Amino acid sequence: MKNDGDKGGHSPVHDRQMHDAPTSSRIALVRSALHVVIAAVALLAIATSIPHWGGDNFPVLSLVIYVAGMVFIAMPLCLCYEALLKSYTEQQQTRRTSPT
Repeated sequence: MKNDGDKGGHSPVHDRQMHDAPTSSRIALVRSALHVVIAAVALLAIATSIPHWGGDNFPVLSLVIYVAGMVFIAMPLCLCYEALLKSYTEQQQTRRTSPT
């Protein structure tokens, strides 16, 4: 029996990586901003909780910063990013189906 294995050129994972990666600069910008915002909120929450490490008090301010940052800053960016991706996908589908 001949066992060639997957050569990687036509695998579903390879095809998905090629076709799912949006090249729009606006999408890339929002994705980068989302990553930065999530990291900044997490780091700020950690920095706020440092004085409470080793103590008996729970760092409530850290929790408030994290939840508020994720709900009021990161979530709208996530929704914007999702809308951009959906719009990009719809544009690609209409380009594929429209006769030229």
